[in-house]
Amino acid sequence: MTTRFAALAAVALCLTSTAHAQVREPVTIRVSYAGLDLTSASGRAMLDARIDRASRYACRSALTGLPRAMDEARCRTEMRDDARVRVAQLQSSRAREVASAQ
Repeated sequence: MTTRFAALAAVALCLTSTAHAQVREPVTIRVSYAGLDLTSASGRAMLDARIDRASRYACRSALTGLPRAMDEARCRTEMRDDARVRVAQLQSSRAREVASAQ
C-alpha cells in the first residue's frame, strides 16, 4: 500500500485559513506528508500532528487575551477542516488512478 501512495507523498499539502478576526488576512502554509503511509492509522496520526504544529505556527494572532485565543482557535480549526478535505480529495484521486491502471 505504501508504494501506491508514493505520488501523494511527493506533494505537499497546502492549507489555507483566514487569521485575525478584525483584519481576516488569508493564511496559507504547506505541510509535507512525504514518507507517511496515509492508509495506516499511525501515518494519519503523524500527518495530523504535522498539521496541528503548522497551524499553531501559522495562526498566531496579534490580538491579546480572549480575542486572541478565540481567533487562533478558529484559524486552527479552519486549517484542520481544510486539511481533512484536501487529504480526502488526494486519496480519492489516487484511488481512481490505481483503479484505472488495473
